[in-house]
Amino acid sequence: MKHILSLCVVVFFAGCVVLPSKRVSFNDIKIGMPRDEAVKMLGKPHRTSAKGNVESLYYNESALYIGVFGIGKVKEKNRQYELRLVDGKVESFGKLGEHSEDGEPENGGN
Repeated sequence: MKHILSLCVVVFFAGCVVLPSKRVSFNDIKIGMPRDEAVKMLGKPHRTSAKGNVESLYYNESALYIGVFGIGKVKEKNRQYELRLVDGKVESFGKLGEHSEDGEPENGGN
């Protein structure tokens, strides 16, 4: 009976896995790169916004929980990134709120 209980505990914890479901990598993105080339590398953005000649493309990086209690996203593993374009060329990129107009990180980014 002791061995069966031990086996059940091992199977229970082995069945719970957190997998990164989408990774965002800016490794090959360069300042001044054309929009189309950057999007080709990063894929389709989660959402976009624009004002005048400035466009922001937003990407989400998340993790997926697969376990005995079901499947779902792990909130503390979610990260949001922004690719900022001016006149159709990459001007900045990084975590959402990392770059702001006055050079200070923004609080409470989207």
